[in-house]
Amino acid sequence: MPEHYDSASIAEDLGECRQRGLDWLDRITSTQRRVAAASLQELAAEYVHSRGLLASGRIAQIKVLLADGIAELRTRGHPSDATMLLELFFGSSVDGPIRPPGVLLQSARKKAGETEARFRERRSALMRSFAEFLITFVQSMPRAAVEPPDDAPDYWSGYDQPQTGSAPDHDRFTGLLTNAVNATIIGITNERLLAALQTALSRKREAGAPDAFWNSLRIVFLGESLLDAVNDEREEFHDPEEALRQRRLERTWARRSIGVFLKRTHSTRWALYDWQYIPVVTGSLFEFQDGRKLVHLLIRPPRRPASDYLFIEVNDHHDEFSAVFEDIVHHSAGDTMIVPVGAPAGGTFQCNEVRLHARVLKDGSGASGWLPMVIVITSRVRNGRKEAVLQLRTVQNSAREENRLSHLGGHILNEDRVRPSGQALDEVPRAFDLIHDTPLSAAKRLVRDATGTDPGAELRAVTTGSYLYPDKEHLFFFVFALELPESLHFPRRAEMHPFRLSELLGIRANQVLNSAVQLCSNAGVSQRAFAAAAEVLALNLVLHDCPDQAEIMLSLIDKPAEERAAAAAAMSELVVDRTAPSWMEPTREVLLEGLAGWHYREFFSALLPLYAEIGIDEAAELCAAINADEQKRAARDRLADLYQDEHFVAVLPMEL
Repeated sequence: MPEHYDSASIAEDLGECRQRGLDWLDRITSTQRRVAAASLQELAAEYVHSRGLLASGRIAQIKVLLADGIAELRTRGHPSDATMLLELFFGSSVDGPIRPPGVLLQSARKKAGETEARFRERRSALMRSFAEFLITFVQSMPRAAVEPPDDAPDYWSGYDQPQTGSAPDHDRFTGLLTNAVNATIIGITNERLLAALQTALSRKREAGAPDAFWNSLRIVFLGESLLDAVNDEREEFHDPEEALRQRRLERTWARRSIGVFLKRTHSTRWALYDWQYIPVVTGSLFEFQDGRKLVHLLIRPPRRPASDYLFIEVNDHHDEFSAVFEDIVHHSAGDTMIVPVGAPAGGTFQCNEVRLHARVLKDGSGASGWLPMVIVITSRVRNGRKEAVLQLRTVQNSAREENRLSHLGGHILNEDRVRPSGQALDEVPRAFDLIHDTPLSAAKRLVRDATGTDPGAELRAVTTGSYLYPDKEHLFFFVFALELPESLHFPRRAEMHPFRLSELLGIRANQVLNSAVQLCSNAGVSQRAFAAAAEVLALNLVLHDCPDQAEIMLSLIDKPAEERAAAAAAMSELVVDRTAPSWMEPTREVLLEGLAGWHYREFFSALLPLYAEIGIDEAAELCAAINADEQKRAARDRLADLYQDEHFVAVLPMEL
């Protein structure tokens, strides 16, 4: 090991990486520079090379080193230190997206059960000791790839002979998928595919590199227009409309959840397709490292459940079946969503160009322009009270802003502009407003995807809004309202839940306090950025009946980091963890980070008046109380102005 690996430098790099967050080390904004972490980066590269691992890029290498180092620390008899390090850098698990560093810090402190001063002292000492441990850990590695232990599970054998059998033999299919280097899957709704993909990829990464993936993964869905021609077990309902509704829901959910999962793998070697003809085959084509190709075909008896499906496997020695699969993929429509880009002019959106959906809203991209979006404010009467119905955003249903609440929302696609509600136009509009068919088409699509039914004339256009980002495209919203009938029930996986206004206020107040703690804990924020963020937080605290904390935030603008840290410790005592029920999470409760984007910023200026207009209980009274309170009215109006000031938003050191 080179002598220049200095534990003090490694410890300093660890502290900077923890403070910025591992996923944001390369982020550059007007107030942030790229975290160099040169010593830690070099140590991580040495470790990856020694183990013979495949980890592309310095962030991936640092993650691998820290994850393996923490695991090794635990096996050597230091479970409490390993747990704290895991919480500080990754959260409760190294799998999945990493939450913001301020959230991780507060979670780690609460789980430690220590005072702020004691926690800070222990954290500092732990970084120093972990730096020394990492150097020793890497130095002990042999300079060749480490062989898997004898008792490691073998997922790569036992699939060399074609078979026939029952399609519900998930282990057989998952084993083939794990072993394959290329896979093409042609299905109808593909509603049971996600679990197999998750298991297969996990096994691939256990047996190989931590970022292992297929060389090519292609998944074909039957086009939506053909779903009414499918003869499956749903035909036993003797209700063609209900059968079609359920197929559409399953197909929509499968496409969404599979797409979200594959995006999180950070691989680009996958694609989703739509096949617009009656499929000549359904099944999978697997290609293996040795060049062998195996076709796994499904036989679907009419009106029978998936448990009665059969499969037959054929070695494709002469590429006869491969040609069929390739022809289907070649003539399928790629899942390439295109979004309009332009700029708002009053309540009208002017489209100037189009971009690929996968390439917009990238953190730090510096991309200019505006993206048109839709929000559908849903409500329902329950026990004589009208409540808002919001979606709990999770890793299963959303690619962004997980563990937050929002109403149904999404992009207006270029398809909505060219063929609103499926009807081709003689002339494609360059501009559209709130009452145009384009945003209405997008809003109907969002509701239909969530419920399986068309909202019809019940969907009502109400207003527009905007959301500014400092480092990527801005958002322009077309907002609709929809009162849900009591008879309508969302699928559990849609995670749609009713909330009283008092609950939403408490969730948002907690979000503001958490942001204040995070800001005051960050010693690297410039005075200008701190002053801007402190003003925003103070105004929000006034609106949440916390005037004392608002004064404290403003008083900290000229104070040193020590006083800000002390204030953060005091305010953290006011934070109360807020949870939301989940239909799909194993624990049935999700720790909430707050409201998503526009819902958070425009809560008092736009969302609350909308709630009052549609009759959400207590909304009109709260609006009247704010209007009658001079300080709160001024805070609301000032916030609305600041959130629409592009230069001001660019100064903020965090998303507020």
